[in-house]
Amino acid sequence: MRSLISNLKKDKQVYVFVALGIVLILFPDRIAEYAPHIVGVALILYSVVNIFMELRFPESTISLGDAVVRGVLGVILLLETGQAIAILSIVWAVLSLNDVAEEINDFYRTRKFRFVGAVSIVLTIIFSAMLMLDPFGHFVFHIRILGLEMIAETFIRRRED
Repeated sequence: MRSLISNLKKDKQVYVFVALGIVLILFPDRIAEYAPHIVGVALILYSVVNIFMELRFPESTISLGDAVVRGVLGVILLLETGQAIAILSIVWAVLSLNDVAEEINDFYRTRKFRFVGAVSIVLTIIFSAMLMLDPFGHFVFHIRILGLEMIAETFIRRRED
C-alpha cells in the first residue's frame, strides 16, 4: 500500500485513499462479506496483467513467479468461499510479517532507532498473530485498522512530500 500511495505523489487522487479508509472504518462487516471476491478478482487481474507484461517485455523487472502465485491465490479465494476469510486472513498476516521482517532488517543495518517504527513493528506482530490465531474473529477488526492505516499513511506521505 505504501508504494501505491507514494506513486500517487502530490496528486489529489491520494484523497481517494482517505475516502476508502473511511468506508473501511464505517462498513467493515459489509467489506468483509465481499473481501474474498474483491481481492480474488484483483489478484487475478494483477496476475494476468503482469504475466502479459513479462511475456511482452522480458527486460522488465516484473516477477513472473510472483504473478503466477498471486493468480493462483486469487482463484482459490474465488472458489473456496467457505474458508476464504481464513485464507485471506492468514495471507494478510504473513505479508504483514514479511514487511515487518524488512523493517527489522532496516533497523539493524542502519542502526537508526525510530520509536514510531518500533511501535509499528510490535503492533504489526501482535495484529498478525491475532489474525492467524482467529481469522474469522479478527478479520472485521483488521479491516477497520486497514482503514485507519490508509488515512494515516495518506497524510504522512503528503507531509513528507
